[in-house]
Amino acid sequence: MRCHLLSKTVLFVNVFCLLCCCVFSSVSGEALFSEKSILLEIKSSFPDLHGVLSSWSSKSSDHYCSWLGVSCDSKSRVVSLRITGIDGKGGNFQALSCSETLKLQFPFNGFGVWRTSSRSSGNLAGKLSPWVGKLTELRVLSLPYNELNGEIPKVVWGLEKLEVLDLEGNLLTGKLPNRFSGLRKLRVLNIGFNRIGGEVPFSLSRCMNLEVLHLAGNEVSGTIPGFFGSFPKLRGLYLSQNRLNGSIPSKFGHNCRNLEQLDVSGNSLVGRIPGSLGNCGQLQTLLLFSNMLDGVIPRELGQIQRLEVLDVSRNSLSGSIPSELGQCVNLSVLVLSTRFNPLTSHQNTNEDSSVERSSGQEDDYNYYEGSIPEEITTLPNLKIVWAPRATLEGKLPSNWGGCENLEMVNLAQNLFSGEVVGVFERCKKLHYLNLAQIS
Repeated sequence: MRCHLLSKTVLFVNVFCLLCCCVFSSVSGEALFSEKSILLEIKSSFPDLHGVLSSWSSKSSDHYCSWLGVSCDSKSRVVSLRITGIDGKGGNFQALSCSETLKLQFPFNGFGVWRTSSRSSGNLAGKLSPWVGKLTELRVLSLPYNELNGEIPKVVWGLEKLEVLDLEGNLLTGKLPNRFSGLRKLRVLNIGFNRIGGEVPFSLSRCMNLEVLHLAGNEVSGTIPGFFGSFPKLRGLYLSQNRLNGSIPSKFGHNCRNLEQLDVSGNSLVGRIPGSLGNCGQLQTLLLFSNMLDGVIPRELGQIQRLEVLDVSRNSLSGSIPSELGQCVNLSVLVLSTRFNPLTSHQNTNEDSSVERSSGQEDDYNYYEGSIPEEITTLPNLKIVWAPRATLEGKLPSNWGGCENLEMVNLAQNLFSGEVVGVFERCKKLHYLNLAQIS
């Protein structure tokens, strides 16, 4: 009996040791090889006909942490994948920021955040592999301006340590997931300029560390969630060129102390511009054009002393232009109306097209009262005032301060009266002036 028990004990110990060896071997193997194996599985999902990932090879003598776009921590765990697509000239794709577009050729490109439309044969193509979800230490997944298609794998939305998700400018489809469990540490969510639809999920409200939220240029529908105003660290919110409807939430401006860029242009938003946006003291760019907003420009916007660009054109606004905007001492660009459509003409390649032909329609329904207040025309940093056919009336503004920075003025087709000669003679940088058909 004793020998039988001893035999069982020895057998148990042997099995236990064997299991421990297997587990140790598995863990050791995972630490040494699995990250590399995962990367190779990810590579296998891309056709990679042009050898973008040629350095990703099981036969390579280089450590996988030195492969193109791969960064690791001190334990050789992959923490970052960064591969940006290139254009036909060998340069990186770039989206034009508002300020960059302004420097090019306003008004033909508008003020929104546009992306280049050219494609290259040297970019990653195919679907993003679900194997990326096995890189559990991943902090950064950045594959912008490639040719990725299909849906974003669900496992990506479950990555617990991911801080940056940048897939801008691909061919991704599908919808934003209704629920996801990860991304609690996410700081940047940039999936702009793809083909992603669906409504903004409530799960996104848990990403309280968001600093940049870029959904522009997709097919996102529904209303703008009120919880967008609950992200205390949010600096940039880009929602332009989608299918959003409803109004801009009034509580949006209640917790926006760090917001610098807000672009909701090119949607179907209705209702009034909330005065609570005046609480966004760090706001530099406010783009509301090409919606169906009505009512007046709120006086509270004058509280935003850092505001540089304000575009409210192509809406149904009315009333007088608030003199309080003269308190925005950094205001550089003021667009009150425009006859051209920035959502279509930036893609127009016909160099002979006029502003009117490039839009194909005249659907700016902003009809203001009175003139442009002197408090605005005397702003020291003012560069552009764009307000054609805006039913402005009264005496033509003649006090443009020192106008040292004034570059472009369009007040055509308004109802101004008064002297024109000599009004802008001190404006040495002025290179575009349109006062046609003012009476």
